[in-house]
Amino acid sequence: MFDLLNATTGIGAHDLAGVFGFVTYFASFGSVQLGKLDGNSALYSIANIVAATLVGISLLENFNLASALIQISWVLIGITGLTLRAWKAWPSTRRVLNSTLEEEAA
Repeated sequence: MFDLLNATTGIGAHDLAGVFGFVTYFASFGSVQLGKLDGNSALYSIANIVAATLVGISLLENFNLASALIQISWVLIGITGLTLRAWKAWPSTRRVLNSTLEEEAA
């Protein structure tokens, strides 16, 4: 598939990943600015992790230290946010699971 894409557009797989990363960044940030997406949502964090990963893939071909550091930072911040969100939600999740298990046992 990438050979066909390369032959028809001249863009390589690494560059294509970077373009998709850009589109993901643009769409997610634009959605926040337009009020369509909550900037504190898990979806926004996931979108930023995906975008940073895709742009990071593009850096494998044409490395740039500053850009690589930015992408690594976005991934780490996104993962930290998702982890904190899951950690905060765990007590209520545990209560629901325990009550469901108690009901099934009865």
